[in-house]
Amino acid sequence: MHIRETTSGDYAIRQVPVMHWCVITLLIGISAIAYINDAPLWMRIILCLTILVMLARNSSFSMTTAFYLTEQKIRTQHRKLFGVKKRTVDFSAVGKVDFQLEHWGRYRKSPRANLTLWTLDEDRDDDLIEVFVMANPDEGQQVAERINQLLEPFMAPPIPENALVPAWFDEQASTLVDRLCREQSSESCFFVPNADLSEPRSKTIYEEMSLPADEYIIAFLDFTDEKEGKRGLAICRGGLYWKNTFFTASKSTWIGWDAFIDAAVSFDPNDGDLWIEPSLQIGLGDAARQKPVHDLLHDIQHALRTVRDTQANRLAGRPLPMRH
Repeated sequence: MHIRETTSGDYAIRQVPVMHWCVITLLIGISAIAYINDAPLWMRIILCLTILVMLARNSSFSMTTAFYLTEQKIRTQHRKLFGVKKRTVDFSAVGKVDFQLEHWGRYRKSPRANLTLWTLDEDRDDDLIEVFVMANPDEGQQVAERINQLLEPFMAPPIPENALVPAWFDEQASTLVDRLCREQSSESCFFVPNADLSEPRSKTIYEEMSLPADEYIIAFLDFTDEKEGKRGLAICRGGLYWKNTFFTASKSTWIGWDAFIDAAVSFDPNDGDLWIEPSLQIGLGDAARQKPVHDLLHDIQHALRTVRDTQANRLAGRPLPMRH
């Protein structure tokens, strides 16, 4: 694996996965011998499936991934059997840096490392970019850490351990959000206020969506048919929390009010979900909820921007304290 970093912060990795192709070549050779010697059918099927799995994981003879810090772009070039595949994605399109160690063989003590970037294409579909496969684990760990450093400012923040309530989000703001949720509620999209959440349901929400213990739920939209609180959208004093299905890119995530009120909220072009820029997906699970939730989030943004700006102007207008 060849690594290059410029003084401007650009970072490039190029790998020729020799080990990967050696394993595939070995498996093909064993399969050929098994076929010539009329080995049992089950053995030949297993060998063929193993080869197909290896090729599905990677069919590139060389992989180049370059991170351009000033442009905030990732450019990749994968040289394959039938040509070269090139891609360009924004830093903000990366949802996950997936670094994994794999052990090959019963007696092999040293694992091999794989690194994949989970990104979104122009149609907001999942697009996986392999940076390296079956690499040296120590070298792979260093590359993974550097890539995480580059992309961390652009990726969705992890759910905090404690509720991060902005200083401007006071009781007035909480009451305002509660009123908007009540006004937007309907039979197909019902926001349950905090006072109506039963203790078992509230406990499930905190556990399933990893809410901080000191967080306060203003309203909750349940995505499940059973209405047990295992998946949904929790509107809290510290921001928005939600949990998606297994098939949605972001399984469980959060965005604070400071980041949310200035972020673009848009319809998912592929289904009934919503997107919060740059790469947060809310899997609503029902197209009937899409427009009501979209409208509510826009109303909340407008209302909270007014609260924030009003408080900021009030603070800016205060006279400076006298110095002695």
